[in-house]
Amino acid sequence: MSSKGDRSRESILHTARGLFAAKGFSAVTMQEICNGTGLSRGGLYRHYASTEEIFAALIAREQQLALESLEKATAAGVKPLQILGAFLRSRVEQLLDPAYSIDRATAEFAAVSPRGKAILVKRATDSVEILARMLRMGIESGELRCSDPETTALQILWFLEGMGRHNALIPLGREQALAQLHTALKPLLATTKE
Repeated sequence: MSSKGDRSRESILHTARGLFAAKGFSAVTMQEICNGTGLSRGGLYRHYASTEEIFAALIAREQQLALESLEKATAAGVKPLQILGAFLRSRVEQLLDPAYSIDRATAEFAAVSPRGKAILVKRATDSVEILARMLRMGIESGELRCSDPETTALQILWFLEGMGRHNALIPLGREQALAQLHTALKPLLATTKE
């Protein structure tokens, strides 16, 4: 069972995520997070000193959850192509849901904060490694043919990033986004079933 402090931190991150998704990074205040969580200012500051610190914790938590999810699926014997498919569908769903997507806030965080830029460079590097690991697993299992998993992982993440930015301007439907993803990835990831 988690401690009261852990539950408070989880509540703060959950509330802040919704605010960052709705308003961007710079527009969110500590007072709004207090109001959303029901914590006093002292209670909030006991856990986090600033919105920058909260956003950094949110990014670190999401990266950790992604890695844990990959490790859990691998340990359960889920096929690499299924893991990759689930990851990509999940990412597309995040991109399409403006109430959930923090992509705009993430770009803003990197632009306004030197610490934010460093954190997001690490996030990008970690994301490439996690995705490349999925690709290597698919190659090793014989499900995928890919000559350069790291470069392919980077291309996939750039494509997803571009789709997220496009969706902010001209919203995509779920089926349209998945079709675009399939078209973009087909030349990069030839399955051995083709």
